[in-house]
Amino acid sequence: MNMNVRIAAAAYAVPPDDEAVEAVLEREQTRVETSLSPLSPESRRKAMEGLGLNRVRVCGDNQLYGLVLEAASKAIAEAGITARDINLILDYSTWSSESWSNESSSSGSSSSESLSGKSSRGLSFAHRLSADLGAENSMILSFKVGGCAGLHVAIKTALGWMTMDESIQTVLLVTGDAAPEGNRSLLPITMHGDASSAVILRRQGTEGPLLLGVEAMTLGHLHKAITMVRTNGHLDIVVDALCMEREVRPVYFLNMLRMVNKALAAASLSLKDVDHFIYSNLSRRDREGFCKMVGLPKGGLPPTLMEEYGHTFASDLVINYANMRRDGLIRPGQLLLFASAGIGFTWGVTLARA
Repeated sequence: MNMNVRIAAAAYAVPPDDEAVEAVLEREQTRVETSLSPLSPESRRKAMEGLGLNRVRVCGDNQLYGLVLEAASKAIAEAGITARDINLILDYSTWSSESWSNESSSSGSSSSESLSGKSSRGLSFAHRLSADLGAENSMILSFKVGGCAGLHVAIKTALGWMTMDESIQTVLLVTGDAAPEGNRSLLPITMHGDASSAVILRRQGTEGPLLLGVEAMTLGHLHKAITMVRTNGHLDIVVDALCMEREVRPVYFLNMLRMVNKALAAASLSLKDVDHFIYSNLSRRDREGFCKMVGLPKGGLPPTLMEEYGHTFASDLVINYANMRRDGLIRPGQLLLFASAGIGFTWGVTLARA
């Protein structure tokens, strides 16, 4: 990279309420059985035993946008800037306002809020934030690409805008995701916990890790692995377990390693140079697979709040990074490698020097 762009701040917000994974499995028993039924008994057993999640955070009605606003406000304060300094706001939420707003409309709701409080009808979180934060002059962007890997796509998109327009000095990236009702189980992959997060990128700054590179790839023919469908006006997240087992899993870590090596090679670095791997919180089994891929011992990744938060989609990386900084685990000069994969199907890696 030829630009001096830093991660000036990163913050997150989670709802105070939570629910035991066992309670979710009992309540969504039919969904779980339907999702796992195409798999062999051995694959079903591995999915359940390798979960490693105890509880998930749960949003109430009209709560998610409040969490997005909270995370954004925290990030702005941490970066030591004002909202008027923000030139671009990018919302990369996966289960975001438009889909929920349509459901709210079809159900006859007269409220301008979606059922999960995500945003006003037809508007992304970025639109509301620009007004509520006082950043009315900022450029507004929103997309649904990458799912858990959305942070990499968002950073790469922001860097593109910053490259083409020198007036864009500060970018606010936000995401907020809450499971549709009855869709907290995403077995055989994970369990959905609700959360929001925010990252601020600054050009020519002096504080925060310096971005060294971002790589992302998609395999569109695997989009059916995880999709959102509408049935009788109700939204459902559908996991195609056979597609995950037969088509995604065989190439999952191969493509992840390809992105890792590509990002490192572009920065003239190698795996042995990485001081901290920051990886998503899908499951214990998935994190053990990542450790094996990069040559870490079992349990070699930094501890996370995965057991208590669940998998929070693209917020996973921000939560893990923010907590590592809070705990003093990241020292100046250390190399950070962020990695995740998600719907699309998408893989992404971001490199930064603290």
